[in-house]
Amino acid sequence: MSDAGRRCGEGGAPPSAPAAAVAAAAVLSYYSAAFASASSEPEQLKSSSAPSKLRQQSSSSRLASVSEHGMLGLTSGAVVSGSALAAAASIGGRRRRGQAARLRAKLQEKQAEQSKASMSQALPFVAVPGHLTNIPTNTKYPGDLGFDPLALGADEYVSDVIRNFGFEFDALRWYRESELMHGRVAMLAVFKVILDASFPGVAPVENSSSMWEFVQIMAMLEAFRGYRLLFNQDAIAGDLGIAGQKQGDNMLLQELAEKQYKELQNGRLAMLAFAGMATQYEVTGRAVGFDLDAALLGTATQTPTIETIGTDIALTIAGVGMAVDGIRRLSGQENSANSIASKAINLMKLQSGVQEPQVSLPAGVVAGQAPVKYEISAEQVVSFEEDGVIMIKGAMKDWVPFLQAVTDDQIDNPHIWSLVGRMSGMYDYIQRNMWMTNNGFRDFLYYSPLGHIVSQLARTEEVRCSTDMLLVNPNRGFGWHQDNQNGPIDFPDAIRWWVAMDRCGQNDFGAPEYLLGSHRNTSVSSDAVFVNLEDGDLGSFPRKTKFIPEPGDLIIWNARTIHRIVAPPDQKWDEGTQRRAIGGTMARAGAIYRNKGGASGISDLAGHTQKNGEALGGPYFPRIFPDRLPEEQAVRDQKEIVGRSPRKMLDLGITLMSNASKYVSFTKVIGKKD
Repeated sequence: MSDAGRRCGEGGAPPSAPAAAVAAAAVLSYYSAAFASASSEPEQLKSSSAPSKLRQQSSSSRLASVSEHGMLGLTSGAVVSGSALAAAASIGGRRRRGQAARLRAKLQEKQAEQSKASMSQALPFVAVPGHLTNIPTNTKYPGDLGFDPLALGADEYVSDVIRNFGFEFDALRWYRESELMHGRVAMLAVFKVILDASFPGVAPVENSSSMWEFVQIMAMLEAFRGYRLLFNQDAIAGDLGIAGQKQGDNMLLQELAEKQYKELQNGRLAMLAFAGMATQYEVTGRAVGFDLDAALLGTATQTPTIETIGTDIALTIAGVGMAVDGIRRLSGQENSANSIASKAINLMKLQSGVQEPQVSLPAGVVAGQAPVKYEISAEQVVSFEEDGVIMIKGAMKDWVPFLQAVTDDQIDNPHIWSLVGRMSGMYDYIQRNMWMTNNGFRDFLYYSPLGHIVSQLARTEEVRCSTDMLLVNPNRGFGWHQDNQNGPIDFPDAIRWWVAMDRCGQNDFGAPEYLLGSHRNTSVSSDAVFVNLEDGDLGSFPRKTKFIPEPGDLIIWNARTIHRIVAPPDQKWDEGTQRRAIGGTMARAGAIYRNKGGASGISDLAGHTQKNGEALGGPYFPRIFPDRLPEEQAVRDQKEIVGRSPRKMLDLGITLMSNASKYVSFTKVIGKKD
């Protein structure tokens, strides 16, 4: 017997399961025949005078059959005597029969596993659809349990229709995003239901106004998600970018897949739980908890008992844990390199309505007074008119501590309207029309010398606020562009302003750079945002200046002046670094309201009733210089300003979706340095 044969005879492992099965069958066949011969011809096997040639030939053929399947490895023409075979059968038969049985068991087990793998993990009695993997932690679409009984993921109709419009579309990617979002909403909803049932009155009660506001917010979020999936084919399903980075930045794809699978499972459970709560509420009048006596009596509602209160408290604690964990995952605080970015998406501190930071006005400033004056020179006015931009050093120095404190309070208590801008990842915190929702920024417009300075530079006797914006830490930067998000006014009526709260510009990060004199160009369309300095007549304006502002410096420029901002190379600000600024657009006297629509409508979503062609005015565009108008100020003081009009938001969403191709170029220049 060869070495290979001896190893196999000692129970060595076969090279493969199919070969092992065939070999096992051969071994059983051989020894069954050998044992039969031994029992029927005992004397022949024992006698040396028996016709051994026949036995040897028969034995050789059997052994050769086994050898052909790789188990015994006998050499060609090997001959084993009948007595040796009888001894082998007598000594090792039982052991070999056991090995063969184990081989058969392993083969059956593997066949069962293969059969099981071909069946859906979600529905074990249904085969896995061909377009699914049935692997829940696969890196492309985590959560795949082989469940698609209606074959929605295999239907290419929707994908083909959208591709006809020039967009790449992956239906499965879209469905995965939808399931993740539905699961997240369900987790929060389940928590809210449990909280209301366990501790009535703790959470605010919804009314028609708050419900409509929620619908508006969800509409904006859904529009953003749809835009992101269509225009960014690299976006990971479910990753909204609200942590300022991709979910997979600091982990392997397999790790991300495992985390998303866990989130999907939690979300799926929450969706089922909420459906159960809604059904129970319709039947019993209670979404959480159950009283058997009341159910038997047919009573719809009843007073909670000690037992049900204990159950509700336990469920509430569990719900709080799920909600906190979900918010942690949503906010991405584990992977965020900057605490500002984390605070700006802290859902536990999310605010709505008008915020009132407890920050004292600068020394010498009294609430209700006229705006502070700040005289500038005739040379500064001429310089502004010539260059289209000017930085006035220290003009807002006295207001820096106030603005910093108000901004920090705003970041610690983010407003609900900041979420859409925050999820874009362009800034760590960004929010428009701050004066409408934050009394601190309102007071800055009312009492600071900003209005007086603008009136002198623009040579206008009246200054109104068109729009403003809080900008903290630009992550992606902006290439060369002109500002057309000036609210509902034309370029000749718009004066842009920007107040620095921190020194910025170290290593060229966050510092604004301007193309001097470019406000006089005649080649850039009023609808354009980003430009190429080599196009049109922009080459005739060779002078550039980069401002490195200190806290309190004020930059004012013509809205047509071409400029850019350079962001950090890795598109995120390290802990301890920041660039806080408040800016916006002021309107000259005689400005006319223009309903521009399109992307420009983003800066005109308030609930005013101004008509196209009317003189700009009223409480939504308040006069801040030379003084405020009492009737306009009263509307703001009484918190009657509607910061976001549902009708305008709906119109904007429809317009943007119907003209999506016009805005593709916008995404291609975000983050450019040239």
